[in-house]
Amino acid sequence: MGQEKNVVSRRTFLGTVGGLAVATVVGWGLAGYYASQPPREVVRTVTQTQTVTQTVTQTVGVTTTAPATTTTLPPLSKFVDIEWGIWSWGVELCNDNARIFNQNNPDMKLHVTDLGANYMANLFARYAAGDPPDIYYATPDIAYVVQYRKWAADIEDYFPEARRYLDDIYPGMREFYINPFTGKVHGLCYWAGPYVFAYNKRHLTEAGIGAPPKDYDEVAEQAKIIKQKGICEYPIGALWSWGFPALWYMIMLGYHEPKPGTRFLFDEDLNPIFDDKGTPFFEAIKWFLERVVVDKTISPGIREYDESGITTALGSGTVTFCPNFPDYDIAGANVPELKESGNITMCLNPGTGYAVYHPTNYSISTRCMEKGKDNQIAVWRVMQFLGGKTTNAKPDFEKGEYFVCNRLIRQYGVTSAYRPVMEDPTNKEVLRKLKIDPDLLLAQYEKLTTILWRDPVLTPWWADWFSSPSSEAGGRVKPKFEEFLTGARSYSDTEILNFLKEIAEDWKRAKKEAGM
Repeated sequence: MGQEKNVVSRRTFLGTVGGLAVATVVGWGLAGYYASQPPREVVRTVTQTQTVTQTVTQTVGVTTTAPATTTTLPPLSKFVDIEWGIWSWGVELCNDNARIFNQNNPDMKLHVTDLGANYMANLFARYAAGDPPDIYYATPDIAYVVQYRKWAADIEDYFPEARRYLDDIYPGMREFYINPFTGKVHGLCYWAGPYVFAYNKRHLTEAGIGAPPKDYDEVAEQAKIIKQKGICEYPIGALWSWGFPALWYMIMLGYHEPKPGTRFLFDEDLNPIFDDKGTPFFEAIKWFLERVVVDKTISPGIREYDESGITTALGSGTVTFCPNFPDYDIAGANVPELKESGNITMCLNPGTGYAVYHPTNYSISTRCMEKGKDNQIAVWRVMQFLGGKTTNAKPDFEKGEYFVCNRLIRQYGVTSAYRPVMEDPTNKEVLRKLKIDPDLLLAQYEKLTTILWRDPVLTPWWADWFSSPSSEAGGRVKPKFEEFLTGARSYSDTEILNFLKEIAEDWKRAKKEAGM
């Protein structure tokens, strides 16, 4: 493949720009096990306070008109201690955020617990012991498990004003913050950002190409020109490892606009709809394998690219294009240590322009809410400090700022789902200094879809079948597909169709075993 030594990772610059996506290193097998257990019943106490009416901007697929909403939280009747469970990134910053919160909220305490590298396993172990953290990070896989099991509370059930935050979230991201089982807002944003189509602008100029590709057919043509001119042997790369599902959705989205009700892989009853010629998944696989076998613009060794590897490959000029590049890694590909520093940029996903994204939210344990009104009020204050608007570390939706979200982007380049954060002039300048063009990035923010996480919904076996976004471990589809790359499976329409039918049968077996 000609991969160069990985000279950069997210931990190389700024102590990690956005270094969050692979913080959980446990596969979805554990998530699938917990999610497959019967849901529990939840006893809920709802805090009643003074209300006003608030209307939230409409977005496709999400009902955003808020009910009557609270504006002032009552004082606590007793001192409350809230535990915040984090993974092992930004621990010092988290502790400093807790310090700021505690200085401004003397009637309660927020303390941080680092759940370690095996974040998912340790979080679920805490649940199994009956003592989960009060508030914690949830990637899509974790969010699905705790929602399905009713281990996490919907914050909107207790504080209807939470729905107002949807108005500040980019429309294409809002659906993720809605619990698919209840239709309620389940938590606020920790961080979120698009997968972007990244490319080397110097390679295009040297090849005499005046603009980035407008669609995936043009990606193929430009890659052939770059290869023929000897600029790059294998111009098309990809984030394999945990980016495997996003790769296919980015290509499918390039050809098919995600209109309301669009489904690529499964119908509303979770039956496979991809195992036939002419389906979006068939087309995406055919496009990809033609580049491997016919054009030879994708190396069979692409399967070796983890996040650090593809970032280094792009920044060193080993590849020209990456269709599923995490937005924050543009900064990593432009560090001074790499040959192509300053040349790596992005464009809208070729074709329709729509892209998928990678999110993490704050979830609140049901156990915390069952402790009563004081805990409910206290943890909602914490959630708004960490992922919402505050003034002097106290909730202030009308006039406050996204204090912690702003700290994350200003100190580490960690992007957000909130428009006021991403469009803040200071934050845009931070992105420029990291060599991420904020205008290009924000253009992609306007064309996002949740279909990666809502096709139509995650399941207990989804990641065992496909791949986990929070783990380097792959599912069953990825190694089976890699047979095309190793030569164990020949390239033809017939073999692509056989592959799709095999993984469809695998899905059906898993669905049957789960009783769904």
